Amino acid sequence: METIFSAWLIWFLLGAGLALLELQMPGFIVLFFGLGCWITAAALLLWDLSATQQVTVFIIGSVSSIVLLRRLLMRMFQGRASGTSVDYDDFPKGAHVQVAQRITPQVNGRVHYRGTLWYATADEEIEVGETAEILRFADNSRQIYFVRKI
Repeated sequence: METIFSAWLIWFLLGAGLALLELQMPGFIVLFFGLGCWITAAALLLWDLSATQQVTVFIIGSVSSIVLLRRLLMRMFQGRASGTSVDYDDFPKGAHVQVAQRITPQVNGRVHYRGTLWYATADEEIEVGETAEILRFADNSRQIYFVRKI
Protein backbone atom coordinates (compact mmCIF):
# COMPACT_ATOMS: atom_id res chain seq x y z
CA MET A 1 0.00 0.00 0.00
CA GLU A 2 1.36 3.39 -0.98
CA THR A 3 1.30 6.31 1.45
CA ILE A 4 -0.53 9.54 0.72
CA PHE A 5 2.51 11.72 1.47
CA SER A 6 5.96 11.02 0.18
CA ALA A 7 8.95 11.31 2.53
CA TRP A 8 10.24 14.54 1.01
CA LEU A 9 6.84 16.22 1.49
CA ILE A 10 6.71 15.14 5.14
CA TRP A 11 10.19 16.58 5.75
CA PHE A 12 9.22 19.79 3.93
CA LEU A 13 6.02 20.27 5.95
CA LEU A 14 7.85 19.50 9.20
CA GLY A 15 10.41 22.18 8.27
CA ALA A 16 7.65 24.69 7.54
CA GLY A 17 6.04 23.90 10.90
CA LEU A 18 9.33 24.42 12.73
CA ALA A 19 9.95 27.69 10.88
CA LEU A 20 6.51 28.93 11.96
CA LEU A 21 7.14 27.72 15.50
CA GLU A 22 10.24 29.94 15.60
CA LEU A 23 7.95 32.97 15.46
CA GLN A 24 6.46 31.93 18.82
CA MET A 25 9.68 30.98 20.61
CA PRO A 26 12.68 33.06 21.65
CA GLY A 27 16.23 31.99 21.05
CA PHE A 28 16.47 31.75 17.24
CA ILE A 29 17.28 28.01 17.20
CA VAL A 30 14.16 26.18 16.01
CA LEU A 31 14.46 27.78 12.56
CA PHE A 32 17.70 25.89 11.95
CA PHE A 33 16.02 22.56 12.63
CA GLY A 34 13.48 23.63 10.02
CA LEU A 35 16.35 24.27 7.63
CA GLY A 36 17.67 20.79 8.41
CA CYS A 37 14.25 19.39 7.46
CA TRP A 38 14.29 21.32 4.17
CA ILE A 39 17.82 20.11 3.39
CA THR A 40 16.62 16.56 4.00
CA ALA A 41 13.59 17.13 1.74
CA ALA A 42 15.89 18.43 -1.02
CA ALA A 43 18.20 15.44 -0.62
CA LEU A 44 15.21 13.09 -0.92
CA LEU A 45 14.22 14.74 -4.18
CA LEU A 46 17.71 13.99 -5.55
CA TRP A 47 18.42 10.57 -4.03
CA ASP A 48 16.56 7.63 -2.57
CA LEU A 49 17.60 7.63 1.11
CA SER A 50 16.86 5.15 3.88
CA ALA A 51 15.39 6.33 7.20
CA THR A 52 18.84 6.25 8.84
CA GLN A 53 20.33 8.31 6.03
CA GLN A 54 17.46 10.80 6.27
CA VAL A 55 18.05 11.31 10.00
CA THR A 56 21.80 11.66 9.36
CA VAL A 57 21.21 14.32 6.67
CA PHE A 58 18.78 16.11 9.03
CA ILE A 59 21.32 16.17 11.90
CA ILE A 60 24.19 17.29 9.68
CA GLY A 61 22.02 19.92 7.96
CA SER A 62 20.68 21.30 11.24
CA VAL A 63 24.02 21.46 13.04
CA SER A 64 25.86 22.94 10.05
CA SER A 65 23.16 25.59 9.53
CA ILE A 66 23.37 26.55 13.22
CA VAL A 67 27.17 26.76 13.09
CA LEU A 68 27.37 28.62 9.77
CA LEU A 69 24.30 30.87 9.81
CA ARG A 70 23.20 31.67 13.37
CA ARG A 71 25.73 34.40 14.10
CA LEU A 72 25.12 36.05 10.72
CA LEU A 73 21.34 35.97 11.08
CA MET A 74 21.44 37.15 14.70
CA ARG A 75 23.36 40.24 13.60
CA MET A 76 20.97 40.77 10.70
CA PHE A 77 17.77 40.54 12.77
CA GLN A 78 19.01 42.09 16.03
CA GLY A 79 18.58 45.66 14.84
CA ARG A 80 20.37 48.78 15.88
CA ALA A 81 19.46 51.34 18.50
CA SER A 82 19.53 55.00 17.57
CA GLY A 83 20.48 57.69 20.02
CA THR A 84 21.35 56.96 23.60
CA SER A 85 20.21 53.80 25.26
CA VAL A 86 18.09 54.01 28.40
CA ASP A 87 18.91 51.72 31.30
CA TYR A 88 15.59 51.16 33.07
CA ASP A 89 17.29 49.56 36.05
CA ASP A 90 18.95 52.83 37.11
CA PHE A 91 17.32 54.94 39.78
CA PRO A 92 15.64 57.97 38.17
CA LYS A 93 17.30 60.61 40.38
CA GLY A 94 16.78 64.02 38.87
CA ALA A 95 13.95 62.93 36.57
CA HIS A 96 11.23 65.54 36.11
CA VAL A 97 7.69 64.29 36.65
CA GLN A 98 4.19 65.74 36.41
CA VAL A 99 2.09 65.68 39.58
CA ALA A 100 -1.20 63.86 38.97
CA GLN A 101 -2.56 63.92 42.54
CA ARG A 102 -1.83 66.61 45.14
CA ILE A 103 1.18 65.86 47.36
CA THR A 104 1.41 67.08 50.96
CA PRO A 105 3.84 66.22 53.75
CA GLN A 106 1.08 64.23 55.49
CA VAL A 107 -0.52 62.51 52.46
CA ASN A 108 1.16 60.76 49.55
CA GLY A 109 0.21 61.91 46.08
CA ARG A 110 0.78 60.49 42.60
CA VAL A 111 3.19 61.45 39.80
CA HIS A 112 3.44 60.44 36.14
CA TYR A 113 6.72 58.68 35.40
CA ARG A 114 7.46 56.51 32.34
CA GLY A 115 3.84 56.28 31.33
CA THR A 116 2.39 55.19 34.67
CA LEU A 117 1.40 56.64 38.03
CA TRP A 118 3.73 56.32 41.01
CA TYR A 119 3.19 57.24 44.64
CA ALA A 120 5.21 60.22 45.80
CA THR A 121 5.76 62.20 48.97
CA ALA A 122 7.41 65.55 49.70
CA ASP A 123 8.27 68.01 52.49
CA GLU A 124 6.12 70.67 50.81
CA GLU A 125 2.74 70.89 49.14
CA ILE A 126 2.79 70.28 45.38
CA GLU A 127 -0.37 70.84 43.38
CA VAL A 128 -1.72 68.86 40.41
CA GLY A 129 -0.07 69.81 37.11
CA GLU A 130 3.13 71.14 38.67
CA THR A 131 6.51 69.67 37.82
CA ALA A 132 8.56 67.90 40.47
CA GLU A 133 11.99 66.30 40.57
CA ILE A 134 12.63 62.80 41.92
CA LEU A 135 15.28 62.90 44.65
CA ARG A 136 15.25 59.41 46.21
CA PHE A 137 12.98 56.67 47.46
CA ALA A 138 10.89 57.59 50.50
CA ASP A 139 12.18 55.87 53.63
CA ASN A 140 12.86 52.17 52.97
CA SER A 141 10.18 51.87 50.30
CA ARG A 142 11.10 51.21 46.68
CA GLN A 143 7.57 52.04 45.61
CA ILE A 144 7.24 55.66 46.79
CA TYR A 145 9.40 58.46 45.40
CA PHE A 146 10.49 61.47 47.45
CA VAL A 147 10.15 64.55 45.25
CA ARG A 148 10.58 68.32 45.43
CA LYS A 149 8.83 71.09 43.52
CA ILE A 150 10.77 72.69 40.70
